[in-house]
Order: sequence, then structure tokens, then C-alpha cells
Amino acid sequence: MQLLYTKRSPYARKVRVVALEKGIHLDLIDEDLQDKSKRLLEANPLGKVPTLILGNGEAIYDSPVICQYLDELNDKIILIHKSGQARYKVLKWEAMADDLMTIAINAYMEKVRHPQDFHAPFVSSQEAAIQKAYQFIESRLNELSVFSLAPVAVASAIGYIHFRLPHVVAQGKLAQWFNEFSKRPSMAQTIPTV
Repeated sequence: MQLLYTKRSPYARKVRVVALEKGIHLDLIDEDLQDKSKRLLEANPLGKVPTLILGNGEAIYDSPVICQYLDELNDKIILIHKSGQARYKVLKWEAMADDLMTIAINAYMEKVRHPQDFHAPFVSSQEAAIQKAYQFIESRLNELSVFSLAPVAVASAIGYIHFRLPHVVAQGKLAQWFNEFSKRPSMAQTIPTV
């Protein structure tokens, strides 16, 4: 299987961590999103990463769908419960983490697109939302104590924020949790780079 991705994408990082934890080999193909390849556009008409290309050529896109697909490939470790409340709790955490990633990307891109005159109220509102999310996550860290897709997604989001918005880093117990979780080999191997 091939994973079309960028080294900076928090969504792709989440997928890569899942694959590593499950012992699934992916051929990583780093894409240039400023000059999208024919391969990416044929696999995913929106030209977004991550996109997973299966051995038969079929493409799967959007990180939640890719993560569910990978999780069902083997039982080495179960990252998403198969049914019930436990499943929805994991998926809820993943959705929150994905929204947190989107907020961080929006704030970062606003600053990149308009470095001299970025829309400060917009960026401030995005950064305030990140801080509120940090408070929420910290108040529920016990829910992330069992290894699943939930802490993988949350740690991928926090890692991206630390990478792109280093002035909005996690503090206190959340920072301790993130630093400890980041010691996992799957996290250490997928640190975002420029």
C-alpha cells in the first residue's frame, strides 16, 4: 500500500502512527501540495493528503476512514473498538483532535498568507479555541490513558500545534502527558519536519 502524504500533515501523522503501531508497512510518497502530482489527483480528485492507495489501485481518503481501514487489517492491537460506547468515545476524541488540527492549520495559514497584515482577530480566536481545547483535554486525560486511536489523534494534533504555533504549546499535566506519549517509537518516527 502507498500513502500519499506530507511530512507536516497532522492527519497523515495520525495515519502513519496507526500503521506503525499495527505493524503495517506503507510505502510513503511525499507529495508537494503546491504542485499536486497526477498520481494524487487521480487517486483523490480533491488532491488532499493523506490518501491511501491499495494494492489493487483503489484509493481511500480522509484520515478517519484510512485509520479505520488500517485498524481492521489485523488484530495486533485494536485502536478502534468494534462497537458500543467505547467505539463512539474513541471516534469522538478523534473528531475533536481533527477539528483541533484544522483550527491550528487555519491559524498558521493565515499568518503564512499574510505575514505583514494577517487578520489578528481571526488568529486570536483560533488560538483561544486551541487553549480551550487544551483545558478540555487536560480535564479528561484519564480518558486517554488506555492506548487507542483517541490518544494517537490528540497527540498528533498537539504535535502539529507545537510544530507550527510554538507559542501555543500545551502546559501542565497536558504537556507532561504529551511528552510521555511522544516517547512511543511510532510518535518519535513521525515528528513533523519542514
